[in-house]
Amino acid sequence: MKIAFNTGRTYTAEGQRIAAALLENGDIVFNDIDRCIFGTITAGGFTLEEVISLNCFTQKGIMADYDANRYADTMNQELRNELQTLAQSITN
Repeated sequence: MKIAFNTGRTYTAEGQRIAAALLENGDIVFNDIDRCIFGTITAGGFTLEEVISLNCFTQKGIMADYDANRYADTMNQELRNELQTLAQSITN
């Protein structure tokens, strides 16, 4: 499952575009193409279903972890490229 959103923050002329993917183990990976930040938010023991039901895989949930720096700067290069393409497709 993937989502993409613009936070509305004005880091660039395009804002702050982020694409994220929910992995089968409940981890969330994201690509902030405007600030060149990539990361993995671990599920922290929650199941995929719990991550979804707790609304962690939403713009609000992802940004809460992002802003609190609760992510690791790791990601599969192929997935990083997919998320970059998805984020680039966001228009204001």
